[in-house]
Amino acid sequence: MKLTIFDLTFDIEGYYIKRESIVEKITVNTRTLYSRFEAMSGIPSEELIKLHLKGEVVLALPLVNNDCVPYIVLEYEREESNRYYHLIKHLLKSIGIETFYTYQSSRVNHVQIFIPRLNLPLQQAYTEVEKIKHLLELKSTKRCKFYPDKNLPKNYNKITLPLKKM
Repeated sequence: MKLTIFDLTFDIEGYYIKRESIVEKITVNTRTLYSRFEAMSGIPSEELIKLHLKGEVVLALPLVNNDCVPYIVLEYEREESNRYYHLIKHLLKSIGIETFYTYQSSRVNHVQIFIPRLNLPLQQAYTEVEKIKHLLELKSTKRCKFYPDKNLPKNYNKITLPLKKM
């Protein structure tokens, strides 16, 4: 089933809704991961998406589907976002990535950058993420999160839906 929000299209069979308490606890390589996101089947209703866009609920989608990803996602905190955004934009263009979409995240002061990758195999996505991460580390001390993250189980590579286009 396809879900489109803003310029983004996801082929999904389920979604996640954020709860107030811990829903799942797993241990991976001596790390304990906690999730407040409850897995739901199907696609979210239009009403649920409207509630998300109003900030009343938080919805997330799985990024990995059949060992492929539709997007590589960068998330960073918005302080000094204009300067950091221009650094990321320049860096992406220097490695041949012209198309990307920038959104405000559901978390306060966070920005999400979605790089379309049209069903990129997961291992290739990990390689691209490492390349972008390495180049950013050379240019800036500012930290950002990258998805898919090879250190997380596939079902923990989920992306919250953006709230608004920037």
